[in-house]
Amino acid sequence: MRLDDDPLPEKEVFLRVAALVSLLSVVHTLPEKTLLDGSAQPCADSREATSGVPGVHVYAFNAKKIPAIRKSLFVLDTLEWESGDPAAMRAAAVEYDRLLSLVRGARTLGYATSNGNGDFEIMVPQIDSVLVFGEARMPGEPFYYSAKVVGATGQEEVRVVLLMCNQQLL
Repeated sequence: MRLDDDPLPEKEVFLRVAALVSLLSVVHTLPEKTLLDGSAQPCADSREATSGVPGVHVYAFNAKKIPAIRKSLFVLDTLEWESGDPAAMRAAAVEYDRLLSLVRGARTLGYATSNGNGDFEIMVPQIDSVLVFGEARMPGEPFYYSAKVVGATGQEEVRVVLLMCNQQLL
């Protein structure tokens, strides 16, 4: 038998459950950083290569804060230098040098160099859009570059594969 002045057990249970849920939400917060676990790989048409591309300089940027780099990548994608047109090849070489200058002068979220297997890891803050840019210049070889935008929110790790295509601009 209950008395009218006794506290309701439902209210006490509710308060305990609410306190427990609050505690669990603090304990299970999203990670502050995301690991970009990546690999620099030769393009798909390069079947003779069995491992990744070593020595690639990989930069991670907040994609929203680097419009000049995004524009330069767009310009390189639209130039039709593959046909061998000297004017287009010169324009692409100039734009690539401009891109590298912009990349090296911009504030990064992180940086790494790919190891002997082409693998790299970069820790970045949790943000919507991360531009991952990789480039390499090897003596006697054409230079390579690749860029990809990935999301880094709500995840502890994001896999990134940079296809390092043979970009013979010079």
